[in-house]
Amino acid sequence: EFALLECLLRHKGRVQTRTMLLEAVWDIHFDPQTNVVETHVSRLRGKVDKPFDQDLIETVRGVGYRITE
Repeated sequence: EFALLECLLRHKGRVQTRTMLLEAVWDIHFDPQTNVVETHVSRLRGKVDKPFDQDLIETVRGVGYRITE
């Protein structure tokens, strides 16, 4: 989860696709059957979004995820 957060923060404001995250964080070169990204984003949101009033991680529907400015 830390590596995922680090990757999103390094690209703050820019959308990171599932494929980009799979390659950068887990060194997986596109596996359409895996839900690794979604699972870890969900867990990460529970730690960095849920306790606060404003969400940090944004889902860009059909594209990917980004850390909001």
